[in-house]
Amino acid sequence: MIECLSNPSWINPQIDCLLFLQNFRIGHLEALDKFFLSITIFGEFWLPTLICAITYWCIDFKSGIYLFSLESSNILLTHFFKMLACVYRPWILNNSLHPSELAVPFAKGYSFPSGHSAMASSIIGGVAYLVRNKKWLCATLIGLILLIGFSRLWLGVHTPQDVICGLSIGLILIFAINSLINWAEQNKNRYLYLTGIVDILALLALIYVDFFNSYRIDYVSGELLVNPQKSIYVTSVVYGYALGLINGCFLCRRFFPFNPKDGTLKNKIIRGIIGTILLLLLLKFVLEYIIMNTLSMKIAISIMFIMGLFVTLIYPVIFKKFQK
Repeated sequence: MIECLSNPSWINPQIDCLLFLQNFRIGHLEALDKFFLSITIFGEFWLPTLICAITYWCIDFKSGIYLFSLESSNILLTHFFKMLACVYRPWILNNSLHPSELAVPFAKGYSFPSGHSAMASSIIGGVAYLVRNKKWLCATLIGLILLIGFSRLWLGVHTPQDVICGLSIGLILIFAINSLINWAEQNKNRYLYLTGIVDILALLALIYVDFFNSYRIDYVSGELLVNPQKSIYVTSVVYGYALGLINGCFLCRRFFPFNPKDGTLKNKIIRGIIGTILLLLLLKFVLEYIIMNTLSMKIAISIMFIMGLFVTLIYPVIFKKFQK
């Protein structure tokens, strides 16, 4: 049993909200857990990445850069805020809360902000922004984003503040990244400036997270509630991947521009299928051999950076040459 930690008064109404949903979930509607768990997948790491990649490889280059920039910025911001705030999961804040057992294995580390909500609002919201002239499709995507945010509350793995902040991050990035991309398109050298700025800011964030931030150390029955070193490791690894993605996008746009619309429909389908298989294999490798095994941080960051470069730079250059 986890003893309740001392919490600020403003968290209590949020706990009450989760307890209200919990009464429905445990008492009457447990079958909905699987439904909301399937919905929350749209905010996980691999599916938004796949959406960005298919757009980038097969549909529209500039739209793909926009979506990958959203994903990268989202990863950089949400993980930094998680390490900055160090907020525990709801069931640690109050022992009356019992999250869905199906969702707990995917809800490790710190809670604030909700990474699923932020990723969903960034990528799905970015797609909604790109297709904003199609009102019905845009409305459907916005509804999906809200449903993903609610799923995190229903499953009991986030508080309302986590979800609202996550959704807000995505919403802000949608317009901020669009403005930056439009600015960079006016002069291709501006992509190099953006690359340098992002790399420097990310490096400063990692230095702060690793060396200057202080972390809560709380034990229950001799077990550490959240291991800060593990969280630092995961943050550093995903930073490597995000920087690989965004550096690859900007360098490809500056030096190796391509048009995904070139070639026959058959070529595009083959390109998308091969890329999807490679991407899923790489993500499986990352989960099983990097995140779970905790390799040397330098090695892990390097591998993840190369993986990001592969998705946005190496693979497009290869299929461009084969297409010729």
